Amino acid sequence: MGYIEEEEFIGTLVVDSEGYICGRVASFEITPDRVLMRLYKEVDEKKEVVDVEKLKEMLMMSLFNKVSPKHEEKLYKKVRKELKLPSKAPVTEKELMTFARLLGLDIPTKKVRSTSRVSVDEPVDMELIEQVNESPLGKAVILKEPWEARRRGVPIVEGVPYKSTEEVRGKLVLDSTAKIIGHAQKILIGRPLGLRVALKAYREEEEVDFEALMGVLSSRFKNPKALFKQIARDLGIKPDQVTRDHILSWAEMAGVEIPKKKVRKLVTKNILDLPWMAIRKIGDVILLNKSLEELLSGEALVRYAEELSA
Repeated sequence: MGYIEEEEFIGTLVVDSEGYICGRVASFEITPDRVLMRLYKEVDEKKEVVDVEKLKEMLMMSLFNKVSPKHEEKLYKKVRKELKLPSKAPVTEKELMTFARLLGLDIPTKKVRSTSRVSVDEPVDMELIEQVNESPLGKAVILKEPWEARRRGVPIVEGVPYKSTEEVRGKLVLDSTAKIIGHAQKILIGRPLGLRVALKAYREEEEVDFEALMGVLSSRFKNPKALFKQIARDLGIKPDQVTRDHILSWAEMAGVEIPKKKVRKLVTKNILDLPWMAIRKIGDVILLNKSLEELLSGEALVRYAEELSA
């Protein structure tokens, strides 16, 4: 293991020898004779929150009998008037809820996922590190011992029991050098069983910057309502039928230069089919017993085939 700046280590995924996620590096604790990694785990939570868009639609239907972007400002004016707010006061979720209750409407909600950080109480000694590596998908550490498996009380078994597609699909796959190479896709039927891995990479793509486009278009009209009216008139539709696609088509017809932005997207760059014996362990992630370079060169697969025929 070479030297790595402390800041570069923060957020690194830490996986034990059985493939179970210990957490991510939060900080380091340095003692006279040891260096310890303090970890955190990211916990997914489902929260119930107000569905603001649905609430606005309900209010517009109640007041105007239709839902349309052009009615949104009318709705805000009505809310300010009924709640006796200043004419320029912002109308937030709180004001919309208060107004809806005045009308006797139920407040619509929706479930959203959020991620919170929870500290892991026990630190990990850096002497337990077996491999450290980095790929475009992130940094990872593999430990020499079943550190997390022991904490969870997971039985340590020899070999790798067969799993179904449902049990492995979507799991991160790390090669023997701790390089994150992609995700498990499916199980392949054969003798022995096989595993299909989608090798992932980030690709930079261009897409329409719709927010910037609306800024360009709005600057040509005195208000959004006038813009929507013009688009509707030119396309032969009603203003409340105008969609993002209509706006983009109209802008192109009008000769407007469409602003673009670059985004990074996770894509599948290749597929790798592996025999079951290429798997070292399956836990929260899948650990392989060879490096990606060895597997792609075919040498490791030849050796696996020789072992099978022996």
